[in-house]
Parts: sequence; C-alpha cells; structure tokens
Amino acid sequence: MTERLKRKFSHRFNGLVWNTAVLPEESLLLVEERSHEERIVTFSAWHYATDTFRWQHIKLDEPWWVNLSAAAEGVILFTIYLDTNNPDKKGILGCSGKDLKLLWWHNDFSIVSVAPGRVLGVSSKLGAKDVVLDLHSGKELKESWTEVSAKKDEPVIRPSLYSEGTSYFNTVKIFLETRLNLLPVVALEYLEYDSKIFISYYTKENDLANYLLVLSHAGELLLHEKLDESLKGIGQDTFFILSGCVIFVKNKRELISYFL
Repeated sequence: MTERLKRKFSHRFNGLVWNTAVLPEESLLLVEERSHEERIVTFSAWHYATDTFRWQHIKLDEPWWVNLSAAAEGVILFTIYLDTNNPDKKGILGCSGKDLKLLWWHNDFSIVSVAPGRVLGVSSKLGAKDVVLDLHSGKELKESWTEVSAKKDEPVIRPSLYSEGTSYFNTVKIFLETRLNLLPVVALEYLEYDSKIFISYYTKENDLANYLLVLSHAGELLLHEKLDESLKGIGQDTFFILSGCVIFVKNKRELISYFL
C-alpha cells in the first residue's frame, strides 16, 4: 500500500457494508450493514463533518427484507419486500434522518428516483402505474413524472465505469502498463477531480483483486490501496468523492476516507 494522502476516518463494521446513501442537509453518510449469518440488517449514520456516528446499528421492524434506497431533505427512504417469494412486490418507508423514526409508509411502491420534495416510483396495481409521492408525508400526489422538477445537484461525485475492450479502457490500460507496470483486466472506474486522477482497477490474482490508485496530474503517486480480493465479479462506485474527501469500503467491512 502506498499512502501520501492523509487518512481522515476509518471504521470497521461487523457485518457487510451493503449500501450507502448521503443525506447532505444533515452531513450524514447512511450505511446499510448486513449479517447473513444472523439474517439481520442494521443501519448507521456517520456524520462525515465530525467523524462521529449520530446513531449506529439500528434495526427496523422488518429485520431482513429491507434495503436502504435513497435519502433527501431529512428523510431516509427504504424499500421493503412484502412477499419474499415475489421480489416485485415492494413498499416504501420514509424515516427521519435524525433518529430513524418512521414518518410514513406506502404498501405498493417501487422507488425510481427522488426529486425536490417528491419521490417518483411505480405502483403495481392495475399494471405498472407511474406514481408521485410527497417526500415528507408520503401522500400520493396528482402529478405526473414530467411535472416534477429535476433533481438538484448530487453532492456525491462518482466515477465512470469502462469495460475491457472499450477505447477508454484501452487508453487507461496502456497508461497503467507503461507508467506503473500494472495489468488491469475486465473493467475500471475513472475520475478526474481536484487536479487528481482516480482509477479503480482489477487485476488477476487467482480470482479478481480490486485496487484504488490516486495520482496527481503531474504523475505523483498519492495512494495505491487494495480494496478487495477473491472477487468473482466487478463492483460499481467502488469509491466516491464527498465533502473534499475520497471515500471507499475496504474488504466489504471497513469504511475509509482520505483528505484530498
């Protein structure tokens, strides 16, 4: 591991970090943690401005068949699976970002996206029907998707994914081979931000191993860290930029951030 960036935060979870979402108004990174042995999912809220947890390891009434979906304007949205034999039967829960208390629920709703003050999704009644809910009350509104204003700027900056065989993958592959003697395979994620280049790439080590590489535009190596190994496939958004830091999950359990 090469490390010239200064580490800001690190926390190891007992379960697998399955999903994250950002609540920028509260400066919170929400973490979904799953324990397959116990079949329990818990949720934590990391306040990334102070590197403290507002709350940790909270369980909802449904202990397993629930996922963190999105967050906005102080509300956290969860998808709940109503029929374990039919994953298409879904509902949505709206909870408070302050303490995860239930604010509202809708028993027939598959979330698609979030817009200012609104949640866009699909109802399965009478076929697939586009539905708009009020974000804060959960009430169904007589609005169409086209009437809802576009989502505001996303605070998270995410990389682009390029598959092996594409021209962009080949360009970055040649750069990594000639400059650093690295042999990327399958896919890579690429981002340029704050005069730095971020590359998440895979190499063949029995199965796949995933590394994060951060370079200055002048070519100085700032960070080279293994994120995971013994992988059967690739991930997406293996790192992201938030509030002037690069953030990633290492070995599926450790949440790490570095100052940029």
